[in-house]
Parts: sequence; structure tokens; C-alpha cells
Amino acid sequence: MKKKFLLYTILFAGFSLFSSCQDELELTSDSVITSDSFWKTEDDAKAGVNGMYVNFRIQTQQNYYLLGGARSAEITGGVQSPLTLANYYNNNLTPQNIDVDWAGLYTTIHQANLILKYVPQIPFSPNTAKEQKRYIAQAYTMRALCYFIMARSWGGVPIVTEPTENTNQSQYIIPRNTIQETFAFIKSDLDKAIANFPDSAINTTQLAMASVQALKADVYLWTAKQLGGGTADLNTALAAVNAIPGTPTLLPNFKDVFAYDKKGNAEVLFAVRYSLADLPSSLSDNWNQFMFVGPSDFAPLTAAQATAVFGTLGTGAGNAGISRVQPDITRFNFAASDTRKAATYLTLYNGATPVVTGMVKYNGTVDGTIRRFVSDIIIYRWADVLLMKAEIKNALGQDPSAEMNLVMKRADATASFTNGSQTANDDLILKERLKELAFEGKSWWDLVRFNKTSLVPSMTAGKEILFPISQNTINFNPKIVQNPLSK
Repeated sequence: MKKKFLLYTILFAGFSLFSSCQDELELTSDSVITSDSFWKTEDDAKAGVNGMYVNFRIQTQQNYYLLGGARSAEITGGVQSPLTLANYYNNNLTPQNIDVDWAGLYTTIHQANLILKYVPQIPFSPNTAKEQKRYIAQAYTMRALCYFIMARSWGGVPIVTEPTENTNQSQYIIPRNTIQETFAFIKSDLDKAIANFPDSAINTTQLAMASVQALKADVYLWTAKQLGGGTADLNTALAAVNAIPGTPTLLPNFKDVFAYDKKGNAEVLFAVRYSLADLPSSLSDNWNQFMFVGPSDFAPLTAAQATAVFGTLGTGAGNAGISRVQPDITRFNFAASDTRKAATYLTLYNGATPVVTGMVKYNGTVDGTIRRFVSDIIIYRWADVLLMKAEIKNALGQDPSAEMNLVMKRADATASFTNGSQTANDDLILKERLKELAFEGKSWWDLVRFNKTSLVPSMTAGKEILFPISQNTINFNPKIVQNPLSK
């Protein structure tokens, strides 16, 4: 049985890796090969769910940050050529140059749709019936999460509820749903997920009741502020925060939240697991490899001077440890007493001149003499939820001081928040989110939700907030209407 499970896990992972690299013009489903003999046993269901998480992890290697953070002005050009990354932080994206699209997220949705179609039909024993419901709940949650990522990035997208199980591609040539329809679908999936979770068990590397409630709060906060949901959606978001089970807490030391030896800590609600066991490193290291320091990034200083600041440099397989982009230190205003600064990035100076800034948050671990960028990518953690709660309470005319002070004082014992006007509070909440959650794939979506994209220098007049849809996507599906493009 263990051999069968391992085989199916590898099978799903392999198809996921393959399909994520294919152009949309070559849409072919792995289920054509596997559905006749697969989805028969509990092991099949478990392997299918693992495949869904593998598909989503591929999206967090780079695309999750490109969509959620790269346009926010928290990064700038590094020592090496930034390649296409410059199009993101300069906000010069076009249908021709954008290299992130929704194909990989639809691959994950396809896997969720397979689970939702077949897992309810698999006979589970009475002792494992709870796991059947958990798998179904996780699939609904993952589908909602993927659509939420897409809706915040591109607006309304095609809603697909059935797995792609044949080669008749004409049935997949469908138009985009409206943004209202897309969010109604997301909310419906969240309700179904919550109804199916059999318990409130804690699981930081798979979706569970805590993370679905955090996602629900995030979704309803977005629609309250961006789609006219108002007080009703704010109250739903607040209720979701208050329904998060267990005892999530802030770690005393901010840096420990991201430490390799403290994965799955009490602050994490849901994170995508990375491991030294994942090989080759070119398929397992996440995007942070492009924000660290490699052996050619610190001239005219010496390797000894660089390692004195950063520790072991990012040498190794593939492009590990290349400063293609770096934190833009002019965009942050950390107080000298704020412990988050040194736990987020460090700068190597040549006298008073900065040479290169490398990210500390998400810097992985040293494997022998090689730095591997295998920090877990955190999707939701308790500080994020507390700041969401502060934002919700402020929008409802309530005092957000308790939540703000918890986050601020963890970072800086001398800091304090005093309740002011809604506008003044909002400004402080946003600034706190930009510092607390820097480089976690949140900052661009935060700026959009607060209607503050004008704070990004490259977002000049005529620049569009929505991402352009790649030309490849439109070539495959001519029913897709392009988003408005920057003038």
C-alpha cells in the first residue's frame, strides 16, 4: 500500500510540474491517463490531495509574489540584471511581456475539481470518514484561494467547476465571469468548505478550519472595501476572525516566525512547506533566491566582508543566491528600535555607500556549504490576521488599538498606537502591514485594497491596477476580453 501511495504521489507531482510549464495552447489533462484506474481507494484520495498541494506550491515558487507583492515598490533592481522582474516593480507590464498568468492556478483548480468529483464516491471506512470530509473541505478551500488570488489580480475570471477530462478543448473556450460572479463563487466555496471540515484540528501545512476562516475574513474585507459590501461584509469578516479556532499567538521574537528550525510555529495558520529533501534545488528553492547575495554581488568588497553580514552566501545549483532584485531600503521607514528591520533585510556597506541589500526573511538554511532557499512560504499568520482585524474594526468605527499594539510592541517595545480618526488609523494600519508583512506577497494587494497604489512611484497617471492578461491566454481562448491597458 505504501508503494502504491508513493507511486501516485510522484505521478501527480510529475504531471503537475509538467503541466505548469506548458503553454495554454497545449492544454491536456493528466486525468485522461489516470481517471479510469485512479480515484478508487482512500490512498488514491490522499495522493490526489497531495497532488493539489504540489500544484499550489509551484505557484508559490515565484508567481504568488509576482502577483501579490512585486508591483508594490518594496523591491528594486539588484546587482545582477533583474530580467523581466523589472517590468513588475516599474509597472511596465503588457500582454506580451508578462510572464505570470493564470494557467498554473487553473492547474491547481483542476486538481481540486477532480477531488470534488471523485472523492465523495470513494468508500471510506467508518474510522476514516472524517478524512473524506476533510479532503473535500480542503479542495473547496484551495479552489476559493486560487480564485481569490486571480480575482484580486485580473478581476473577473472564467469559473470552471468541472475537471478537464477530455481533449475536446472547445468546451474550455469560455468567457470571463464578472468580478461580482467570481466573488460570489468564492464565498460559496468557503461556506461549503466550512460546512465540510469535520473538526478544528490544527494543521499549518494543509488547509484547516483556522486557515479557511482567515481566508474568509480576507475575502469579505476585500469585498467590503472594493465591491461595495460595506458594513455587512465587514461584520462577516470580523466574525470569521473571531471564529478562528485554537490558540494562535505572536511569537516573542519576530525573526523566529521565519526561522528554518521553527517551521509550523504557533503564529502560522497556513504555510507552503519547503524542505532540503526537495530536489533538484532548481525545482524546490523559492523566489527568495533572487533577493539574496551570490559570490559576484559584493564587489569591490571581499567575500569575508559579505559573509560577515549575510552569513553563508547563496552559492549552489541553478540561480541560487543572485541579487536580481533587492529590497528598496528607501521605501521603508523602520524605527531604529524596530527589530523587524534586521530580521527582514541587511545591507552591505562600503564605508557609507550601500553595495547590496539582501533579504533575511525567508533566507532558508545552509546545507553543508550551500544556502538553500527552502523557507516555508507563509500564506496566513496571526500577525496578518490581527492587522486585518484592526482594519475591519476601524472601518466599523471601532477602536483597533488592542490589535495594533500587540503587533507593534512585539516589534518595538517603545512603540504604541493611539486611536484617532478613521483616516489616520487607516494610514497607520497600512504602514504597519507594509512593514510587518514585507516580502510576504501581501503588499500590492494591501495597497489596492486601501486604494493607495498612488504611493508606488511607478504607478503614474494612466497605469492600470489590474494585471494584463497574457497574449498566450487570449490566443488560446479568444472569448477572453483583455483588461484595460495602461495608456
